[in-house]
Amino acid sequence: MHYVCGTNLLFIFKNKENKGEQVMDIKGMMLELAEKQADAMKDKMMDELGSEDMASKIASAINKKIDIPFVSEEKEQIFFEKCVDVVTDIIEGMFKK
Repeated sequence: MHYVCGTNLLFIFKNKENKGEQVMDIKGMMLELAEKQADAMKDKMMDELGSEDMASKIASAINKKIDIPFVSEEKEQIFFEKCVDVVTDIIEGMFKK
């Protein structure tokens, strides 16, 4: 038997052990799985964003676009890496709330 109740799709089935009816909230189960997957993706994204390799790539991209007069490229790279570190820390703090 299949029933549609409001926006929840409910399946009614016979339980072999107690011959009673049980209700499975498919929408609730799907939302729970989606939330778990989103949390896992968020954690993976934050790990990647917080990596030194990614910070270096982002800082290098910024350094290619911006020139600070009288400052060497090496010093600019260090400065931009520190800026990226600050921004990623802020983003990480926002996601942890």
